[in-house]
Amino acid sequence: MGARSLESADRPGLFVTYDGDFAALGPLSSSSGEPARRRVTFTVVSGLADTRCVTFRAADGRYLRHHYLRLRLSTDDGSELFREDATFCPRPGAAAGSVTLHAHNYPGSVIRHRDGGIWLDGFDGTRAMAGQASFLIRGPRA
Repeated sequence: MGARSLESADRPGLFVTYDGDFAALGPLSSSSGEPARRRVTFTVVSGLADTRCVTFRAADGRYLRHHYLRLRLSTDDGSELFREDATFCPRPGAAAGSVTLHAHNYPGSVIRHRDGGIWLDGFDGTRAMAGQASFLIRGPRA
């Protein structure tokens, strides 16, 4: 728990970040400015729908949640659906030391990067998808 960043296991140097309301995979380097560093740093808290899982809160107070299969940042509206959509259960990922984040309310679905965004997709068991759904938990970058 606490401030963490998620680095792609199969695309080193690329982190879960956001552009406006949508989660994306973006680069971060030693020359990246403070705004970019803040966008890749999330506060990890106990899952809003299940305390055995986790929820990610951005610096501006919005939460990562899936909505129409895309990860986006949203304000907590207090609904049960929001809590469910913002809760992810980590399991071991495809790369050593990585995690795969399973959607609490969509069994068999995981978050993964594709097409520049972060999506919720049913896990198909392929090696390519396992890599796209594996993230290394890093310390805060901001």
